[in-house]
Amino acid sequence: MRSLMGRLKGVFGLLLLTLLAVSWGMVDANAGFFSNRGGGGFTARAPMTIEISADKTTLPPNILNGPVRIGGPYTNTITVQVKQNGRMFPAPSVSIDIVTGLSGGALFFLDGNPDNEDDDGNPLAFRRLVFEDTTGVVTGHFHVFGAPGTVVLRASAADPQTGQTASADLVLTISGGGVGEFGPRPAMVNFVMDPTPVYIRTNPDGTTPVPQRNFKVFQIFVLDDFGQPIDAGAGNMLRIELLPNRPNGGEWLSAIDANGNAQQGTSIVTKPIGGAATVVLHSGTVPGTVMIAATADRADNNVDNGIEFPITNYATVSIGTGELTSLTFAGPFMDAVRARRNALGAQLIDPATLESPFLGAPTGALWNGIFTRFLSVIASDPYGNPPPAGTPITFRLIDGPLDMLANRYPDQGHGQFAITGFNGDPQEGSFEFFAPNRQALRVLGDTLNPFVVPNGVSFALANPGCLLVLQDPEIINPNPSTINSLPSEGRPEYHVGSRIITGRMGNMLLVNAPFNQTQQNVGANVWYTVGCPPHKGNVMNFNQIISPVFGAGEVIVTTDASGIASTVMNYPASQVGRRFMVVAESVGGKVGAVMTHWYLGIPNGNLILVQPAAGLQEDGSAVVVIPPGTGINQPITLQLFDGGVDTDGDGIPDAFTPVPGVPITVEVVINDPTESAAIVAEQNLAVARVVFEAFEQANPGVCDLVLTDPAAAPAPRDPERCGQRQALAAAVDQATTAAVAARTIANLYNPTAKVVPATLTSVGGGFVNAVLEVNDLPLGGSVDFLFSTIGPDVSSNRLRITVQTPQPEEPPPNGDE
Repeated sequence: MRSLMGRLKGVFGLLLLTLLAVSWGMVDANAGFFSNRGGGGFTARAPMTIEISADKTTLPPNILNGPVRIGGPYTNTITVQVKQNGRMFPAPSVSIDIVTGLSGGALFFLDGNPDNEDDDGNPLAFRRLVFEDTTGVVTGHFHVFGAPGTVVLRASAADPQTGQTASADLVLTISGGGVGEFGPRPAMVNFVMDPTPVYIRTNPDGTTPVPQRNFKVFQIFVLDDFGQPIDAGAGNMLRIELLPNRPNGGEWLSAIDANGNAQQGTSIVTKPIGGAATVVLHSGTVPGTVMIAATADRADNNVDNGIEFPITNYATVSIGTGELTSLTFAGPFMDAVRARRNALGAQLIDPATLESPFLGAPTGALWNGIFTRFLSVIASDPYGNPPPAGTPITFRLIDGPLDMLANRYPDQGHGQFAITGFNGDPQEGSFEFFAPNRQALRVLGDTLNPFVVPNGVSFALANPGCLLVLQDPEIINPNPSTINSLPSEGRPEYHVGSRIITGRMGNMLLVNAPFNQTQQNVGANVWYTVGCPPHKGNVMNFNQIISPVFGAGEVIVTTDASGIASTVMNYPASQVGRRFMVVAESVGGKVGAVMTHWYLGIPNGNLILVQPAAGLQEDGSAVVVIPPGTGINQPITLQLFDGGVDTDGDGIPDAFTPVPGVPITVEVVINDPTESAAIVAEQNLAVARVVFEAFEQANPGVCDLVLTDPAAAPAPRDPERCGQRQALAAAVDQATTAAVAARTIANLYNPTAKVVPATLTSVGGGFVNAVLEVNDLPLGGSVDFLFSTIGPDVSSNRLRITVQTPQPEEPPPNGDE
């Protein structure tokens, strides 16, 4: 029974095993075992494996940022193989990742695929490479960017049957050599400093409109031969000191040493923390340049026991006063002028149609008749250094009243201010300004000038609210014969800038702020000008800017880190050529600069001929024809315009502004064909004589008659050469006749030409009136009058006006009739 039951259990077990095999899979007759050809469950398939290798596992530091290149010294090739049962397995996806050492370099495909390159075809760097639909073998590349260290790469792939991930790591070493007894040795000492300025400690923060620091925090790194920071060992790694050629105003350094103690003085020691030593420079009471020396010891990386092999670097720090003492205008420059636009037309709405009545018009290119000119000043402290960035600068402008008697604008020039003089006397440290009465009349009838009272006082209209502008010369008494008998004297410009007039008493003005207190009384030798409203232009003290952080807004005009402050001046085109003054001030008016010039138009002016219209050529030149041997007094009118504004948006200027007050130069070129012909004939005669005399000297007596045959007549000694001599002699005779005839004709004429008046200047409307005088011009002669502006304010074209007699007809080409 037990044997039967045992056999039944065996049969039942085999049946159960068969049922399980059917439920899990099918019998593989070829393999002799069971396998899964469907979903999950029991399987006898071998696990998937992955391998990663590289042709180079040690790479040098890429200190010069060498390029990515297969086979290059800083680039290796990585190979990943996915296998199963010892054979390549086509994994659907394989990845290579940088696990550690990301700062050491990056991965690259270098397969030429545009998706793995930038717009210029340069390979892109990746932290991870992913390969899809592989054959079981993939290759990538690692390129070194950083300095020495270790990089770990990991290759991974997921088994599509089990979902499990297989991975393998590869260690790359970036190294240039071994490490000595004391670890990495110092090879470089690097300073890291911000560029912000430092100021003397006696002028602390709060004494000027901008923040000032009397200290500078900086860091020093000690690096090894591969540019890597060195970890601090025992003791101090750095000695930092101020060199003796400093300002010696009490400057000092501070830091923390290796024991945590505070260090201060002109020479200190310290220990880097986290690779960097943090140090503070403190300014003294004297401005100047401080040189800082930092030294490490390459021998043992410790400066406490002496320095055997110093590694030193230097840094300089400029210490300023923070005090603005001078302002200087840049310019004026013609290229700084721009035309303003008015977009109001695009915003106007017709209430009836609720549409713009200007649709179709070039509303975006409307010129509003206003010019904008950019102005800049440069500021300096007492030692020629920029003041602190952010120092406010105030601008003021005056352009009237102008004189109505002398140099009148615009018909006589740019104009000059009516209330002005060279003998102003500001009271140093006080509010009074004096100017002696004018002693001489400028022109007949000066007393009728509304700006001058009969006794000659020049402050008649210098009312409160007007601006007193001062320009203190550097050189006093430049022309003693017209001022006084004192010699010339150079001194600082004590009084430059402006004051607002608050009152007037006789020939004394009262101002809003006291004049600078100087070491000496400058006397009555300051150039002064009074400007009163209304003014034709303006200058901005607030600039409209677009900030990437705050958007559009207004900011006050201040200096930048270079000590430069810029603003804009606006004026109407109708006032181009008018005299103006712009004042830049700071420190409450104690420091200032003055620029006097005239309102400019658009660069590259146009000089055209208005009259006479007859003879005008397509290129703008003109030709006037007169009879030979006669003369002409030809009145002409020119007109000077600026470069013009493009008002319709086609890129071609079409609106031009007349420019008065611009000097015009003229070049006169006389072409006298009779004189030219005489000179040519005389030159031909000189050549013929030289040739004849040279032949005579080389061949003497060739024409002497000699008797060679008693039965024949005497004959020249050298008949052939004698013939040559006779031909040359005939040429001299012919050249002599031609020269005499040409000179006789030339002497019949004496052409002259000039322009009256000799000095030309554009007046109101940009017009220039003159007379061309030409006399005794021969047949075929001509005179070219070449007009142009005298730069640099206006650079115009050259206008040519030609006066000529009838010109001889040129012969037809090739002798054709």
